[in-house]
Amino acid sequence: MSVPYQIPGRAPNDNDRDSVSQYWRDRFADEPYYSEGERFEDYEPAYHAGHEARIRDFNRAYEQVEAELHRDWDNNKGSQTLSWSKARHAVRRAWERAGNGE
Repeated sequence: MSVPYQIPGRAPNDNDRDSVSQYWRDRFADEPYYSEGERFEDYEPAYHAGHEARIRDFNRAYEQVEAELHRDWDNNKGSQTLSWSKARHAVRRAWERAGNGE
């Protein structure tokens, strides 16, 4: 997959959920927070949360939005099995990736 150049300081415009899912599906098991036997489906909502938050709050630092993301995760996770202590790493990685224009 070819990644277009991201102009520094500009918000990424790639909010295609399928491409976000595919990117992380191919890579999540290589992330340092991954534990043997965990499923991509458990992490997928966290990747989307991080990606979408970065697009919404492109000019804010992650540290400025982490508490809000934590609150949203706890309030909206429904049947998701990941606790925030696990999900936060995936949320941050997706946030960073979206900010780099990847």
